Amino acid sequence: MSNDTLLKLEHVSKRFPGVQALHHVSLDVRRGEVHAVIGENGAGKSTLMRILAGAEIPDEGHIIFEGQEVRFRSPLDAQRAGVGIVYQELSVFPNLSVAENIFSNRQPARFGSFLDLNKLREEAVRLMQIFALDFSPDVYVRDLDMADRQMVEILRAVSLQPKLLVLDEPTSSLTLAEAERLFGLVERLREEGISVLYVSHQLREVLRLGDRISVLRDGTYVGTLTREEASEQQLVHMMVGRAVDLYKDYGVHAQQPEVVLSVRGLAGAGAFEDITFDLHKGEILGFSGLVGSGRTDLAKTIFGMYPAEQGYMTLDGAPYAPKTPRQAIAAGCAYMPEDRKTVGLFLKMLIKDNIIAPQLYRFSHHGLVSDRGARALAEEYITKVGIVARGPQQVAMTLSGGNQQKLLLAMWLAPSPKVLIVDEPTRGIDVGAKVDIHDVLRHLADQGMSIMLISSELPEILTMSDRIAVMREGHLAGIVPAQSATEESIMALASGAAQGEVSHV
Repeated sequence: MSNDTLLKLEHVSKRFPGVQALHHVSLDVRRGEVHAVIGENGAGKSTLMRILAGAEIPDEGHIIFEGQEVRFRSPLDAQRAGVGIVYQELSVFPNLSVAENIFSNRQPARFGSFLDLNKLREEAVRLMQIFALDFSPDVYVRDLDMADRQMVEILRAVSLQPKLLVLDEPTSSLTLAEAERLFGLVERLREEGISVLYVSHQLREVLRLGDRISVLRDGTYVGTLTREEASEQQLVHMMVGRAVDLYKDYGVHAQQPEVVLSVRGLAGAGAFEDITFDLHKGEILGFSGLVGSGRTDLAKTIFGMYPAEQGYMTLDGAPYAPKTPRQAIAAGCAYMPEDRKTVGLFLKMLIKDNIIAPQLYRFSHHGLVSDRGARALAEEYITKVGIVARGPQQVAMTLSGGNQQKLLLAMWLAPSPKVLIVDEPTRGIDVGAKVDIHDVLRHLADQGMSIMLISSELPEILTMSDRIAVMREGHLAGIVPAQSATEESIMALASGAAQGEVSHV
């Protein structure tokens, strides 16, 4: 093994009951490199990371770390050898300070048993300065945004002085601006000589950060490319085993004259004001903008989650002023939230229970739920949105991330809304599921459903939308035809570098 190689995996296999999660996977990680690992849900990425972290033991194969064969039988074994991991689900303590989180269970002590607060703070400041973090070590983690919480988690792993740091889907819950801060931290880790194994669904991320990119498919190793060798299309082909058009050209769709949702002078949530637009029958109206522009607050106000402070709306020509989501659903509006795990799905419940949740009253009689009706509806929407599952009785949390996202979409399609608001509908899911959801949304629009699409992903906005509404600092900066828009023109409107005309119709 070359002195340049920190980690080498040789023919690593792992089987769970009924599933071959990994089959003879071999790859290596060099010292001081960011090595990205990509693959669809079910490709074996998480299993591989858990083996490296000592949370799983491989059935076959060899792990060679710093030239020596190792066998991690626990996370402590991996940690002692120099492997740190930051999982997708953060484990910070919200009610402790940043410094206390970084050194949790390892706080410096005086006289054997007294906490040395000065040394704790000094050590935290030293680490934070290395990575140019600008928040206080004394602030409670609950008061930080998601990106800074992620960085605290990473610093906790870095404080153990790892030689290899594994980051599992680190941007899945971050906005674009938050992700940028994380990228800066990863680049600093590389400069400090720490090897990073970076697991992500986001191809643009891995092409930006990864010195090399390895692809897994169905538990097997497909290949490794350098950043210079790789392209999005090539990586997609390696991930799914066939050519996939990630951002299809769905063609130009003539605008129908019928207005389904009309919004005039709307203000609310202290986050936006004077918003005016029309959403036409069968239209996908994309909403773009930087973090804090007010897009999600607008969506929640339209859905009755937040009260409107000014303005008025009509839905199908009738006055529309929902005070609760239930009133919005009854009027024909549905909202698919951006975070499926915390506010979207009931993960411990069955697929059928999730699908009927927004309209439970339809299936409940004298407090008893009609199981036959719930199962029939679930089976219908499992087919409609292409959920890969054993059936309506499967527990939601046992689905892959992409299929959970499809379930969330099915949950809000089942009430047959006239207006469907989808907030970041493909965040954190693999390529195949993203294409499937795009196809479903475009089909729904072609069938006459009116869709508000909120996305931070500009290629998604440009591909899926008929028109694009750009928000900036709580105001509507402009509405432009998607056909003539570019990433540059959208960003210019979103940042204030250009002025746009608002065409309500």
